[in-house]
Amino acid sequence: MISGQMMKYRGLYPFPPSFAKEFPPIAQVVEEHCIACDRCPPICFFDAIVMENRPGHKYSRTAVIINANCTGCGLCFDACPVDAIIWIPDKDGEAKPKTASPLMEDTDL
Repeated sequence: MISGQMMKYRGLYPFPPSFAKEFPPIAQVVEEHCIACDRCPPICFFDAIVMENRPGHKYSRTAVIINANCTGCGLCFDACPVDAIIWIPDKDGEAKPKTASPLMEDTDL
C-alpha cells in the first residue's frame, strides 16, 4: 500500500548495466560541502546514493554516488540544502541533470 510516499522500485533501471562502463559518471558529491544531512539517499529511486563513514572530519559521514546506478534524474541535486552534489559535464560540455520525465522539465506555460 502507498501511504503518501512514492514507492521505490529496487533493481529496475532504465539503462542496461553496461551503461556505466560506456559512459562517464553523471554526478559527484563534493565531500567538503556535504553536511551528512541524509536527504539524498532516501530520495533516490535507484539506490545510487549511500552514506559512508568519514572519520576525522567535521561531519562523520558523507554521501557517495554509485555511478552504475545513477540515471541523472536530478532529485538528489534538488534535495541537497548545501549544493554538495554537482553535475559532471557530458561530451557536449553540458552539466545538467537529465530529467526522468518530460513532466519534470521546466516549461513556459
